[in-house]
Amino acid sequence: MKKYILGILILGSQLVTIAQKKEKTLFKIDKVPTYVSEFEKLFSRNNATIGASDFEQNLQLMVDYKLKLRQAKLEGIDTLTSLQKELKKYKADLASPFFTDDETLKDLLNEAYSRSLHQVKASHILIMTKDNDTIEAFNKINKIKKELDKGADFEKLAVQYSEDKSVEKNKGDLGYFSVFRMVYPFENAAYSTPVGQVSKIIKTRFGYHLLKIYDKSKIDGKLKVAHVMVAGLEEDKKQKIDSIYKQLKAGEKFEILTKKYSDDKRSANNGGELKPFTKGSLPPSFEEVAFSLTIPNSYSEPFATPYGWHIVKYIGNEPMPSFEEAKEGLKKKILNDDRGTKPKEVAFNKLKEKHHITIDKQALKVFENDKVYQISADSLQKVLIRFKDEEIKQSDFANYIKSRRASNPSVYFDKFKTEKTKEYVVDHLEEENDKFKETISTYRNGLVIFELMKTHVWDVPVKQPEKVEDFYQENFENYKEKGDKFEEVKGYVESDYQDKIQKEWLAELRANSKIKFSRRQVKKLKKAYQNE
Repeated sequence: MKKYILGILILGSQLVTIAQKKEKTLFKIDKVPTYVSEFEKLFSRNNATIGASDFEQNLQLMVDYKLKLRQAKLEGIDTLTSLQKELKKYKADLASPFFTDDETLKDLLNEAYSRSLHQVKASHILIMTKDNDTIEAFNKINKIKKELDKGADFEKLAVQYSEDKSVEKNKGDLGYFSVFRMVYPFENAAYSTPVGQVSKIIKTRFGYHLLKIYDKSKIDGKLKVAHVMVAGLEEDKKQKIDSIYKQLKAGEKFEILTKKYSDDKRSANNGGELKPFTKGSLPPSFEEVAFSLTIPNSYSEPFATPYGWHIVKYIGNEPMPSFEEAKEGLKKKILNDDRGTKPKEVAFNKLKEKHHITIDKQALKVFENDKVYQISADSLQKVLIRFKDEEIKQSDFANYIKSRRASNPSVYFDKFKTEKTKEYVVDHLEEENDKFKETISTYRNGLVIFELMKTHVWDVPVKQPEKVEDFYQENFENYKEKGDKFEEVKGYVESDYQDKIQKEWLAELRANSKIKFSRRQVKKLKKAYQNE
């Protein structure tokens, strides 16, 4: 069945691009033409993607395909809600690259890869913004910055002022980190501030920050280690890790002990091996020991982290991936990260200009307080968003926020605007982009024929089990070598029965259609086809 569906998609994609041209007619089905060029494109020797090598078989295959498409339309399969829903989802997925600016994404990929090869060691001071009161928080961080500019000790001020809960333990020290480990504005400040200096005041969703940069270094590779872990720091846990260590010293294999004792179940069955990592990826107390090992297969003494007791074995180092190797992984991270909004914003601004999208800010004002929830949708008829040939009214946004309560419902407008713009662009892409139109048409044809075949062929044995058994009795001799009982050969019988009813059904479609071949074109094409 998968092979059949693939055939449908390949055939459809190759017919779409030429069906509109003025061409020589190969045959007509009820006066609707199929062209010589369609056959030539699909069934040339160098492009024999479907069908047998025999010319007549390929010609009849094309007739069958056209008959099925026609029948699907007659039965209204193309209007099925489930099919339209599937097609809409596919359109949206296929259109996603149109909502991301390639140049902006390329710049972010280069930036992310460059940063992935370097690590930064920094400390920070955080002043949180509470209840959107940014003025008080900014004044506080600004005062701290002035003290630092006068030479005050960063660590002391971090302990005194920072509202990061971890400051009690780390005194503001974040250790080493690399790309994607911090929110994007914080990361930018870390990589742009010189070593030994304090950053400018930066704003993130957490509040205001100041960073001091202590070191920047190149990452030569990722560390590969394995560990055995005993969760918890109680005395009996310490005794257990010491017992494991003694067994190691006595010659027991690390992999066996890991599988037997380790509480890290994700790595226990893999010899305790962890995913290769760089500094800043794991707790500092773990990294300090892990990075101190340099001899392959050597292991540490037991040591503690906030999660329990560990013994680490050094395996080696893994080189950093090339740009091409890292590209797809970085792309996914970028688009799921704060920085992923940048290529989307650029793309949106281009689409806004192209499709003449305008926003009536005056019409939006009514949504700036929660009284709008009490206003009837009939009273919200001003145009809020205007496209080139479509309007979105206040009532549309009112319906959107109905289940989204907020004191200022206009906060949901940007998301609403983006969704409506996407819907509009997707609906019009087939008019603007030939490749998109071709792909959608191919997928649509594949869906309708798939549903048609399910109804008339593939699902029939399940719906007519008694006829399948009758077919088996009539053709009993054909299945004797495969099994003595119906249940033993049921799969073979159902497949043969499907072939039978498909032939009968196609014969019926042909009988109910007027198929007229151009003898001259068939003769010329057959001769050219056989001479290839």
